[in-house]
Amino acid sequence: MPIVLSGTRDAAMDVLEDSGTTAPVQKNEDSSPASTRKTPSTTSATGFSMKAIDKNPTWKLELAARIIQRLVIKKLRLDNRTRLVRTALVERLQLEVRLGKGIRLMLCFMALFGLMISADVIETSAAKLKLTDHYRRTFELDKLNGIQKIAELKSYLRNLSAASNTMQVSSSSYFVNRDQVMIVSDPAFYEHSHYMDVKGLSFPVDAVEVSFLAWVQVDAGRRVNLLGRRLDKQVSSLSCWSWIYGPEMEFDFGAHDYGHLHDSHGSADQEVIRTATRAYHPPGMHLVVLVIRQDTVEFWQNESLVGHTKLSRPVTDCIGSGLEVGGSGLLLGMLSFFPWALGAAEIHEIYVQGNTLEFIASGAELFKIKETGFDLLHEQGTLRQSSAETHHHESQQSRSVSHAITNEVIYSLGESGHADDGEIRISDQVPELTTCPTKSAACRYIEGVSETWQMDPLSSAYFYDLLPPSLLGGASAGSLVEVHLERNRHAYSVASFPSSIGPVWSLSFWARASTSGFLIGKFHDPEHDLPCWSVQIEGDKLKLFTSSHEHRVLLAMVSIPEGRSQRDFAFVGTTLLRHFVIVIDELSRVMSVHLDGHQIGADPFRVVGAFRVDCPHSNGTYIAFAHRTPGSQDFIGQLQQFRLYANTVLNDSQILALAEASEDPKTGRKLRQCFKPGEIQDDGSFRDEQFHGCTWYAEMLPIAPQICLSDAVRANCQIACKVARPCFAPLKMAADVGMVWNRIMRLSTPLSTDSSDGRRLAGGSLIRPNHEKFKMCLAESVASGRRQASAGSTQGVSGSSDGLAEHIPALVMTDSEVIVKSCQYLEASRDPRSYVAESRKQSLRPADGALYLLHEYPGMFQNVTDCESLRQSIDSHCAFQVENDWTKHFDEIVERSGQLTISFWVRPSSPNSLNSRGEFTPSIQFLAGVAPPEVFLTVWAEGGLFPKVAAYFHTHNASSGEYLEVGTRLSLDDWTHISVTFGSNDAKGHSELALVVNGMATVDNFPQSWVRSRSATFLEAISLSSEMLMSPVEFRSTALHISDLQSFHYNEHARMKLRTGPSRSDSERLQTQLTYSRKAFQEPSFLVAPPIIQQVRAQKTTECRSDAGKFALQQMWEQVLSTRCHWPFTCDTDLKADPTSLLACSHDHRTRHYDDEDDDLAPKWFGQEPSVALSGDLEGLHVYTVFLVSITDTPILVRGDSALSTQAYIDQQTTHMAVQLVLFAPEHGIISEVNIGGHLDSGNVEAEYHVRHISSVEGLKLMAYSILGALVVLICCVVMFDTWRRICLQGFTSLCMTARVQLIMDIGIGLVVPAFYVVRSFQNAASGALVKDMLRQLLEVPWSADSLSYAEKEGQFFHALHDLEISLLTETFMHLFAFFVSWAVLLRIMQLTSAHPRIAVLINTVVYGIDDFWHFLILFWLLFMGFCLIAKTLFGPEHHEFETYEETLKSQFLMCLGTVPDDFGTEMEFTIYVVVFNFVMFFLVVNFLLAIIVESYLRVKQDIEKTEAEQEFFTDMGAVMFTLAKRWRHAWPKARTILRVLEPAVAKQHVDLALLREVSGSWNRQSRRAFLDFYGRFDHIAVHERKRGTYWDQPIEVPRKAERTNAENDTLDLGASLAVRSARSGFRRPRDAALDDALQEQSQLQRHLQAQVQEQTALIRGLQAQLRRTILDTRAGDSEIQLTGSNYSESLHDQQDDGTQSGSNYRRLV
Repeated sequence: MPIVLSGTRDAAMDVLEDSGTTAPVQKNEDSSPASTRKTPSTTSATGFSMKAIDKNPTWKLELAARIIQRLVIKKLRLDNRTRLVRTALVERLQLEVRLGKGIRLMLCFMALFGLMISADVIETSAAKLKLTDHYRRTFELDKLNGIQKIAELKSYLRNLSAASNTMQVSSSSYFVNRDQVMIVSDPAFYEHSHYMDVKGLSFPVDAVEVSFLAWVQVDAGRRVNLLGRRLDKQVSSLSCWSWIYGPEMEFDFGAHDYGHLHDSHGSADQEVIRTATRAYHPPGMHLVVLVIRQDTVEFWQNESLVGHTKLSRPVTDCIGSGLEVGGSGLLLGMLSFFPWALGAAEIHEIYVQGNTLEFIASGAELFKIKETGFDLLHEQGTLRQSSAETHHHESQQSRSVSHAITNEVIYSLGESGHADDGEIRISDQVPELTTCPTKSAACRYIEGVSETWQMDPLSSAYFYDLLPPSLLGGASAGSLVEVHLERNRHAYSVASFPSSIGPVWSLSFWARASTSGFLIGKFHDPEHDLPCWSVQIEGDKLKLFTSSHEHRVLLAMVSIPEGRSQRDFAFVGTTLLRHFVIVIDELSRVMSVHLDGHQIGADPFRVVGAFRVDCPHSNGTYIAFAHRTPGSQDFIGQLQQFRLYANTVLNDSQILALAEASEDPKTGRKLRQCFKPGEIQDDGSFRDEQFHGCTWYAEMLPIAPQICLSDAVRANCQIACKVARPCFAPLKMAADVGMVWNRIMRLSTPLSTDSSDGRRLAGGSLIRPNHEKFKMCLAESVASGRRQASAGSTQGVSGSSDGLAEHIPALVMTDSEVIVKSCQYLEASRDPRSYVAESRKQSLRPADGALYLLHEYPGMFQNVTDCESLRQSIDSHCAFQVENDWTKHFDEIVERSGQLTISFWVRPSSPNSLNSRGEFTPSIQFLAGVAPPEVFLTVWAEGGLFPKVAAYFHTHNASSGEYLEVGTRLSLDDWTHISVTFGSNDAKGHSELALVVNGMATVDNFPQSWVRSRSATFLEAISLSSEMLMSPVEFRSTALHISDLQSFHYNEHARMKLRTGPSRSDSERLQTQLTYSRKAFQEPSFLVAPPIIQQVRAQKTTECRSDAGKFALQQMWEQVLSTRCHWPFTCDTDLKADPTSLLACSHDHRTRHYDDEDDDLAPKWFGQEPSVALSGDLEGLHVYTVFLVSITDTPILVRGDSALSTQAYIDQQTTHMAVQLVLFAPEHGIISEVNIGGHLDSGNVEAEYHVRHISSVEGLKLMAYSILGALVVLICCVVMFDTWRRICLQGFTSLCMTARVQLIMDIGIGLVVPAFYVVRSFQNAASGALVKDMLRQLLEVPWSADSLSYAEKEGQFFHALHDLEISLLTETFMHLFAFFVSWAVLLRIMQLTSAHPRIAVLINTVVYGIDDFWHFLILFWLLFMGFCLIAKTLFGPEHHEFETYEETLKSQFLMCLGTVPDDFGTEMEFTIYVVVFNFVMFFLVVNFLLAIIVESYLRVKQDIEKTEAEQEFFTDMGAVMFTLAKRWRHAWPKARTILRVLEPAVAKQHVDLALLREVSGSWNRQSRRAFLDFYGRFDHIAVHERKRGTYWDQPIEVPRKAERTNAENDTLDLGASLAVRSARSGFRRPRDAALDDALQEQSQLQRHLQAQVQEQTALIRGLQAQLRRTILDTRAGDSEIQLTGSNYSESLHDQQDDGTQSGSNYRRLV
């Protein structure tokens, strides 16, 4: 309330009240009702109504007095505002000085800190956190905390390997290919072969290069099948391909496309490749590898090449999906297929790591085949179906055979070759003898041999009949005799047998042998096998024996020549009666044997020295017939005309006469039952009632020998039923044979990219356009042959006359290019041999060959004159090799011999092989030349109502040509044999041309001779239409007879039915590339290095830490040996020799360095030596390192011939384990390393992980970092400058310890931070190149390079990891350094907060409580460690939380935060410990700490409340800034300068203009008054607290008299009386008297006010004391009381000051 005006107001109001009028007063809007308010238009500015003033003149006088009073008081107040409280001003100035300096440094350090954080954010962006979270989710890193057992750790590692596979871009998770297959993934023991037919199991065995790999263990000497595909499920001996493991490594293949059609033995049906030497098979499991290329096959065992064999032809696959896996006694660990050839380096990598390094690095995996229950059911069903089909087929055959036998057979012994009425059995005709020289058997003596000496009219030579009349009874000499004398053996009478047969002699006989045995022999005695000579017939051999030194020895032996059919010319088991002649020439010392009149061989005597074969008769001489002494090896069969030509060597003509002209004495029929070429042939058109032809009978004959007893069948199918067999004849001069291909070929005509002009049948087969349905296969020597011809050949197409020599360039050209060039030249030159004009088409003759056929049968043959069509049809993959260039000279050979035979088989290969009517109608042309076309044979088939197979043959003669046809239809599901023979002679000697199709023949006379081709080449190309399977084509320079071709057809047809041919054509096989089913890679980062796993192992030992442990291990080992390893049981060698193989203690050497000389400290593990880890968590320790995938994805590893299960890689001796993964995020340029570590102790696992990053700072990020680094350096320079200035101004020694520490911190930060950011900037500038270099090292490791060894690749890889580890350590150190620097800057900022009391709470709280904190820590540490010792000692063995001191401290700290162990309440002792610990440490000690903090904070809060200089922080900051502006405007001295004057002036209570003048003599009055005015705005600094304009801005209010105080009444009376007197006198009173009266009255008022102030001051002090005592309980109320008391005290001080100053001020005013 404005007390100064109260007296004046009261006096004025008294005057108004005495006059009886009341002036209307402007009421306050908040306290007056609305009805009493007056508007501004009716009330003056002073509060009086202008109308009232006009009515009352007295009010005019009062108003004038009040105006004068206000003018006086205004002047007095101007003087009062020039004074300030000194202490408050000093406090404010000190705050501004501290805040100015602190704010400057704080802003610098805050900017520095912000820039540092911003720079770190650029480096450690949020991408690193996102990547870490991604790795945590992908690798399930959070699950590591739950791993406690080794089994759980192994399971996690398998999952980790699978997860890491998904992080590899080229892994099998994204590139799925089923052609590289792990056929068997888990170890399995096979008791028998297993048929596997899994859906989706297929792999290209017929690719350019393939490999098979297996881990096997098998007993030594056992031969087992590893893997194969059988040709037929019921014919296990034939395989499309089969890998066999045994003493000799073996690979069989090609039964489905076997190409040796005229095999000499007739038994080989597949290719067999074996190692040249027997492979050594060590015990245990080992690695075997089969590598197949186009021309070679390699056999590997472990890491050694044990066999390398050249292939005669490529390996192909057959149609089918079933596989035969395993064999009896085989332990198969793993079986895999690779569609490429494994090299030595890759095999070594697989042997060492279980997989190739390329696979490990890329994350590729073999497609694993798992047999499901459905697969097993499918396999069983397939086998049952196959068995049922075979059974059904056999049943049908059996029914057909039975029907044929029962309905059509006419039994005829004469026709069947058995004995007729003229044949005599010896046992029935020979009289029984009474004596026998042998003891064990009844013997018969044959008499009268000497009496049979006679001359043979056929040979004109004399002989003895060894089947004399005494043996035959009444039968004619030379009759057929059946011999079967096992129980009634016969011998010749020595007396009637020739005593000497001479040095040369011959045996001639006709025989049909059923079993092997001795025919005749002369023995020294009947008890011993000591012959002078004896003859034995055995299989395909004839043997002559003699005796030497009391032993029987082989003197000579002759067998069927190699290369002749065993089935046709076997000596034993034949159904034909054959003629044999044995000639023994002692003079020449040789034995020769003739069969069917021709010599089959000769053998020199094998006994050295001169001796006589024949020996003289003696008393003991025994001449055996059809057996040998003492009675064994009997001959069983039939004999006829058994003759001995003594002293005679039959010559070839005599022997041939005997074989050709010998007759049966009864029937007069010739004895020869074999046939010569051309004598007989089967009727190919013959069909029985069931429509079976001769081919069917030939196939059924081995099953039912009686099938051919029908006359019709025997008459029409003599060769098929083997009624007659060919006679043995010496091979003519070896015929030249040329082969096109050496295997069955699948010939396809691949579609072009645009096949829109083709159409499909209802079944889906494609009808190709005419220009796409032909294929041309060239001889491989076409290009070279044509270039040679162009160089000067006079017979080729390139003679000098046609100019083609200049057309063919000398450059290297392919065969197809040469052909097309020649065609284009001929087409351009309109050569009549190739170009056909329209006018000439009607005059074409058969002699024109290909041109005639092309226009006679449009669409049937390829138009080779169309060069573009020719170019498209040439298929280089079906080109045939020309061994020894036989096509160049074969033309001349055929011309010289005049004979030629062409033979091949064809069969449809697919629905595309058929025409639109579903018929197989291929066309095949054999061309001696392509450009111009020279076709010498064309074979084609036609369908329709009159199907046929036709052939057009000509001999390159312009006037010759022959057309043949056979009326038959080609089979759709069977092979068709087609042969063309030229030059064979009929019975009249005429030259014939024959076409034979499946035994059906068409023959025509063809007197023309062979004419050589103009191209000087016999065969240059083969043109084919449609797709087909085609056997090798045989060109023979002799003319085979039709019977020979029929016999070949019968012999091969059954086997050809099994040959399904290759599953793909060569073009598909060689051109088809393996494709992947690719999935999109969507991970933010990928692995750049294969994960590795390292482990530190403890060594097994029996030296335990306690003697009891050592004793227990020894006792248990001895107990096991005595109870489990005694007879009849046995144990392995390791258990018997080493106790640690049973139980062992661990001896940890992980902290020691292994010495090369100390083997005990460097034990091998999994075949590996320990090495020093160069990277990872185990860096510097000796570890065992292996790729993670080798342990998780490979079931076994073979090391040192021992199969090691990868499940045992981590065991009880593993002490530490670490897995390292390196990844790269291309979007952010960050290389990350994920380390997963584990500590293993007694089977328990403690796993953890950490992730580290290296980022590439490039582009805008690098520019931003550089800018921020420059700003950091600049701010550090500012800090250093400020620090230097302070030292220069104040001096370092004059500062307090705190200031010195602050300066040292500023200097350290100012020096270290710029240096760090300069170094870091250079590192970031090089980070892009660094990251790129590290990626290059890791990604460019040549995993697949064969030139580098495994050790070199591994060394390069680990060197790259080591470089990465160094970079990671550098990066970690730099981040750690940045961490500490940032903390230092932050601590400095925290210290700078002490510049303002409001934000110095934290620092001041710590300072106030530092002593209490120190003693609290002492108490806390004593109690905490005491509880720790108790918990570790009592509960460590039972609770994991207190297992170690580290774990105990961690658990107790968590309990201090309020947690309780999981086992709380389970045990009494443990529960007591937890309760006591929580009561003492949590409820007491921790709360002590809180009490200390609260008390310190309250003290700080009280200090803040006491001080009046401070305001809100940002308000003070703004005030300081405003003060700086004012100081600059008014030229105020610095605050420190002012403080130097004000601080020592303790006697001064106020600051006025005079005191400020002492600061500086140049400080003018106006600037000082502005200074006082500025700081007078602060309530606690200004002497008067009233705000400017408060009194003058409010209207004049006259309170009622009852509401006034005494002081107010006195003041108002004084002012009113003065004003009234002045008004009444009109200011005529002298000035001095008026002033004296005013001064006197003012002095009295001042004394009165001082007394009141003293009383109020005493009252306030008492209230303040009472408030201090109750401040803690009534804080809110205390604040209000303090505020009220303070306001009241300030009001009294203002009244006192006003009263004191009023007199002097008033005097000055007057």
